[in-house]
Amino acid sequence: MLSNRSFTRLVVMTLFAVMMIIPASAQETVELEFWHAMSGNLGEVVDELVASFNESQDEIVVNATFQGSYDDTYNALLAALETGTMPNVTQNFDIASQTMFDFPGLLPAYSQISDEFDTEAFVPAVRDYYSDENGLVALAFNSSTPIVYANADMLAAAGIDALPTEWNFTEFKEICDQLVEANGLETCVSIGQVGWFFEQILANSGGLYFNNDNGRTARATEVMFNQGQGVEVFTFLTSLYQDGYATNLGSTWTDTDASFQAGQTALIFDSTSDVAIINNSEFPVVTTYIPHSDSSDRNGVIIGGGALWLIDSEDEALNAAAWEFMKFMSEAEQQVTWHTSTGYFPVLTAVQESDAIQAFWEENPNFVTAVEQLATTNTALEDGGINYAVLGGRAGPFPAIRQMIVDAYSAVLDDGMTPQEALDEAAAKANEELANYNAFFE
Repeated sequence: MLSNRSFTRLVVMTLFAVMMIIPASAQETVELEFWHAMSGNLGEVVDELVASFNESQDEIVVNATFQGSYDDTYNALLAALETGTMPNVTQNFDIASQTMFDFPGLLPAYSQISDEFDTEAFVPAVRDYYSDENGLVALAFNSSTPIVYANADMLAAAGIDALPTEWNFTEFKEICDQLVEANGLETCVSIGQVGWFFEQILANSGGLYFNNDNGRTARATEVMFNQGQGVEVFTFLTSLYQDGYATNLGSTWTDTDASFQAGQTALIFDSTSDVAIINNSEFPVVTTYIPHSDSSDRNGVIIGGGALWLIDSEDEALNAAAWEFMKFMSEAEQQVTWHTSTGYFPVLTAVQESDAIQAFWEENPNFVTAVEQLATTNTALEDGGINYAVLGGRAGPFPAIRQMIVDAYSAVLDDGMTPQEALDEAAAKANEELANYNAFFE
């Protein structure tokens, strides 16, 4: 019979032998929670990339959870702050950037960046959008811009060889008139009453959304969308419905897709990420840039989509593991898969210049439209100053303010307000939101 001392020694030796057989990584698996807002095909590709990460090593397991829309995911994170159930990594959309910069649970990307991580590898517009004065705060993952898709058969019927890349509101409507007449259409364009389109066309027209250089040289204290270019842009957008160029389908994405794919319209405004428009249409599709106001030249577009944000778990091992996952998602191989499967453009310059992507674009020219639209964006003014219009607005309550623009559509189309009156009403509410938010930082 073994003595207690011998038994203890045997147990210790056995455990040591087991530890020698089982890799350390298997003993210390770190489990992470990743929240995202990608549904349908986009969600399937996210799951594919997460599975690739989990299979690439034995030390970290990422659990990906779909939280709903961008707004849903944003609100879920704010709610989690109260309950202490925050994820390790969350995807959040472009206009939530200021809130995320201010978020008490955020661990900025620059705090994790080591010498071998090259921030200069990111497309400049993408890098700058998610940076503050200290450096990169989040890692861009799904970047997009809005484009105009067109039914190529209907263009041919109207004798239109190609849509222009630079066209103003009047030219847009003139082309619509040609398309309607040649194809016997009731309406020309499918477009949802979406705040993003207003923001983007405003930027393309050189207009600011917020004061203080779009909230980039100081916190935004007032909106500027009810002045100058903002009124011209909103007048154009609401007139599309009032003058019969578009059917009023509300603030939708799916219904506008369906109407275009059913051949009810010749054009549609949508994100470059909606490759389903190309894949699911029974006719050839071509793409071009969004229009600008009659009183302006083309300025360009703002980065859309979202980024990955690291939430501080107050555990160095968890934070380090979460950072490894974020880096993986932004690496070249994953960005190639993401771009070619979804239409979101690669966030790394080298990927865009690679032979593989160049060959893909040669066969799929619609995928390069958004890239070229962004690459030709005028980030500098004629006097050499910064063109803050195309850098995008930055403000804490931006998600709530975007909804006010959606409400402004109804104020015009349903309640009979003028575009100026509707924007003034939205501005008053927006300025109150800005004051309430900024009070926390005074």
